[in-house]
Amino acid sequence: MRKKILLRALMISCAFFLCTFAKAEPEKDKEQIPNVDKEITTTKAEVPDGTTPEVAQSDNDKLISQLSKVISELPKISGYIQTGYNWGDKNGDNKSSFQMKRMRLFIDKKLSERFDIKVQFECFSGSRDGSVYKKKVITVMDAFVNAHINKNLHFRAGQYYLPLGFENYDISPATLETVDFSNICYRIVCRNAVNSPDLIDYGRDIGVMAYGDLFENQDKGFSYLSYNLSLTNGYIPTLDDENKTKDLVGRLTLRPIKDIRIMGSYNWGEYKGTSKEGTPSNYLQTNRYVVGAWYQSPIGLNIRTEYGRVRSSEANVKEEGLYVLASYNIGKIMPVARWDMYRDKINETSLNNKDNLLLGCTYEVSKNFKLQANYIHSIYTDKAKDYTLNGKTGSGNSLQIMCIAKF
Repeated sequence: MRKKILLRALMISCAFFLCTFAKAEPEKDKEQIPNVDKEITTTKAEVPDGTTPEVAQSDNDKLISQLSKVISELPKISGYIQTGYNWGDKNGDNKSSFQMKRMRLFIDKKLSERFDIKVQFECFSGSRDGSVYKKKVITVMDAFVNAHINKNLHFRAGQYYLPLGFENYDISPATLETVDFSNICYRIVCRNAVNSPDLIDYGRDIGVMAYGDLFENQDKGFSYLSYNLSLTNGYIPTLDDENKTKDLVGRLTLRPIKDIRIMGSYNWGEYKGTSKEGTPSNYLQTNRYVVGAWYQSPIGLNIRTEYGRVRSSEANVKEEGLYVLASYNIGKIMPVARWDMYRDKINETSLNNKDNLLLGCTYEVSKNFKLQANYIHSIYTDKAKDYTLNGKTGSGNSLQIMCIAKF
């Protein structure tokens, strides 16, 4: 009897223990599961749709900052393309052609607060010179370093555009009111009439230049006087000089008021060539100058004129040119008119001796894209007409339709 009582007591104790253990185990699991759920819930809360977690966001910020720093150290690359269609019946010929007129590439880099560099390339399309076809080439237009000492004094060294006239120094094909520059720029400035009269050097040369602005009007944001003083080879760009003397170019620009500029520029040099007596020489003195005035009204009126002349009594060179241009901005449309005269007083039978009357219009489609249409009527001098054209015609016409796309 006592054994049965003890056995029952033992069974009851085991049953109680098992029940207690069974109840305790789920409680333990319950304490662990909420911790896991909490971690999962927290993770979901930190990574909702469309949101970056703090750690990931911090890493992304660091990556973006590093990329921005790398990009800021890279040079700035830009440029433009000028292409279109040209028709003309000048010189007794009637021709038309699609043209890739210009393709320019610029590389700019700020080296420090005082120094920066600029490089410009021209990519030429193919052309034919008589029976010789010239392939596409890439030409260095500019490659120079600027040193900014203060507001009044800057230095430039390398190959750069000469401070002769407005069109060669202050204006580029991308900002010019017409498709082409005037004969002042092409014939007087952008060629050496003594040693390379048939080569357009685009008004570039290799040397050093000091420039700056003086007497600043801080309230209206302009300076009353600007200066340029340049010392260069006086030879074909990218090539070494052929003699020991150097070209001197000086320019002063006066601004009595903000909207008006009055400019005078002068160039002295000695060049290799043949004298008028037929004797070869390395030091044929030549002088050229360009003077001009420019009015730019805030309401859109733009008037500019330049007169240029080149003289060399030793090489028998005597040329001059003059143009007057007027344009007006009407919203995105700019009509333009220009009279352009050029005379070679030595080669009077040349067809370069003419007056060009231009009417045109520019439409700015967007900030980086514009369309240009220019109609030009050319009137040749009597000697050029009678000798070169055999009296066939005294005039010529051309039409240019171009677009300029910047990038």
